[in-house]
Amino acid sequence: MMNIADIFPIRNLTVLQKVLCVLSLVIPWAGIVFSFFLHSMDIIENEGSFIWGCVLGSCVLAALALLFEKKDIVSIMTPVYALIIFFSMEIPWTIFLQVLYSCTLTILLWRLLTRFGTPDAMRHA
Repeated sequence: MMNIADIFPIRNLTVLQKVLCVLSLVIPWAGIVFSFFLHSMDIIENEGSFIWGCVLGSCVLAALALLFEKKDIVSIMTPVYALIIFFSMEIPWTIFLQVLYSCTLTILLWRLLTRFGTPDAMRHA
């Protein structure tokens, strides 16, 4: 039986790193659910208008990437990607865009943990 720790190797992380791992997964996906809630309450007109879960999830992933000794420039730059994708391009904000971005953050978290989060590569405080 496959365990989540086999997919996302978090056994050797500090408590702060584990919390940031969970937050970087939960925040973007919870933002999508929250946008549906806001739309159902008629607070926002378009479900895709609440993009802040993806933006905050990008910042959390960047903070996590900065805690490793080996720096992953792709994960560190995710807040810049969020600014470019959500604010400077003329792409309409939709749920589909948020789901794609959340999937990207999930893949980047997996990449960060498997390539840059090996026990010998982590900073020991």
